[in-house]
Amino acid sequence: MNHNARIEETIQNIYDALENHHNHPVENGIGYIDGWISALDGLGGTALTGLQAELRNLRGHVERDDRAAIAGSLQHLGQETSLIARNLHDATGDQLRHLGQTLITAAGNLKVS
Repeated sequence: MNHNARIEETIQNIYDALENHHNHPVENGIGYIDGWISALDGLGGTALTGLQAELRNLRGHVERDDRAAIAGSLQHLGQETSLIARNLHDATGDQLRHLGQTLITAAGNLKVS
């Protein structure tokens, strides 16, 4: 799967999880997180290494069902994703900006639920 398709799938899954949170078991979420960690493996760059580290943090928060920590991690991932996308002026940049906003929205929704 190419990165653009993976980004789109991730955005859709975040929306689905927010709308139907009771239908998304922890194992599915961990599988998606692991998929992103693997997808970023070997791409290099400190920004991507930072994203991988935060994804590993998120994985631990999901396993513990620590909603406050999950929200904080999603917020951080959204901000970092948006920063990475700021200088990309193509379809991938647009999708990354959308993903960044989706992650930030998901964080906000978790904080108020």
